[in-house]
Amino acid sequence: EIIENKYHLSGDVELKSDSYFLAADDIEVSTSDNSTLARGNVRFQDKTYLITGDTLSAKKEDNELIATASNAYYQDFSAGPGGANGYTEIISKTPSSVFLTNATYSLCPVNENDWLIDADSIELNLDKNRGYADSATLVFYGLPIFYLPKYSWVLSGRGSGFLTPNYSSYSEPGQEDDSYSVRVPYYFNLAPDRDLLV
Repeated sequence: EIIENKYHLSGDVELKSDSYFLAADDIEVSTSDNSTLARGNVRFQDKTYLITGDTLSAKKEDNELIATASNAYYQDFSAGPGGANGYTEIISKTPSSVFLTNATYSLCPVNENDWLIDADSIELNLDKNRGYADSATLVFYGLPIFYLPKYSWVLSGRGSGFLTPNYSSYSEPGQEDDSYSVRVPYYFNLAPDRDLLV
């Protein structure tokens, strides 16, 4: 249907461009304000993310697409099959950032999330290569391990931070009791070719 400046498409709709793919049961495109509304079995893909959900609204502002989906699963396939994935009540994606509300985040294969971060909100800042989570809980095999009010991590590549702790026991010569040691290493990423371990 074409009504004034609106196109209404229904029934297994697929829209493609050189940068985006959008499929849904029902799509409305408005040329007057460069907006799109998709409903039912929504699948959206750009150069880095695949998003599936109930509804998706998209609008082009300053030649940049801002897409917002609800009750959505997402996957960052730019890093390959091991890219980040999860579920979120609301995902809002711009070319430089991704905002997730009441979301999970995992680097495990899709549908095999042995561990994940469950947070009230997550911001993935693609320009700074950092992820930020508020009220985050680390979940391992469905069990909450620990809670962090704020948590930050590097999205790809190396970054400064704590490494896996090491616990050991040893015997000193001439002593009957064993001694114990705990190591908590911290890695400093100083430059692409320099680092420091403390």
